[in-house]
Amino acid sequence: MKLIKHNIIAIALFSCTVGIAQQLPQFTQYMYNTVSINPAYAGSREALSIVGLHRSQWVGFQGGPITQTLSIHTPLRNDRVGVGLSFIEDDLGPENFTYLYGDFSYTIPTGRDGKLAFGIKGGFTQYSLDPDFRESESLDPSIYGIEDRWTPNVGAGIMWLWERGYLGLSAPRLINNDFVPNNNQYKALERA
Repeated sequence: MKLIKHNIIAIALFSCTVGIAQQLPQFTQYMYNTVSINPAYAGSREALSIVGLHRSQWVGFQGGPITQTLSIHTPLRNDRVGVGLSFIEDDLGPENFTYLYGDFSYTIPTGRDGKLAFGIKGGFTQYSLDPDFRESESLDPSIYGIEDRWTPNVGAGIMWLWERGYLGLSAPRLINNDFVPNNNQYKALERA
């Protein structure tokens, strides 16, 4: 029993040594925000669906995370094809991310009650810093070289739906876009 306990502690400590910052919006209500995460969900409700969500964290603190989502999706005349559009605004401190993505799904019936849907997603992510924060660029060299930009991205998903539920797997953004410049760029600027 002690060996298992020590192994768990060692794995926990090892996994804490590698840190990767989150640059994606955080969703707490997946069941209402499915098309923003999984493109295979587009058109699955068999009617035009429009969903708007707002999430504020650390209310009362300046710079607290705020995420807003507006998504729309519908099946086309062919019941197997669905399309959708997602708009996400994600603000965290001085950083602002805007996501605009289009979705396409194709559904295959699997038995009397089940359906298997495949989806792809494509669009752009816009990154910017607050103007007030940019004014402090001369005081804080760590933000030197960070520019506002639009970057393309793609995603994919699969979902199995049946009468009582659904099961899905998705990767909403397959391209790793780093919005902060390389640290070597800072070192080169310091030497100059």
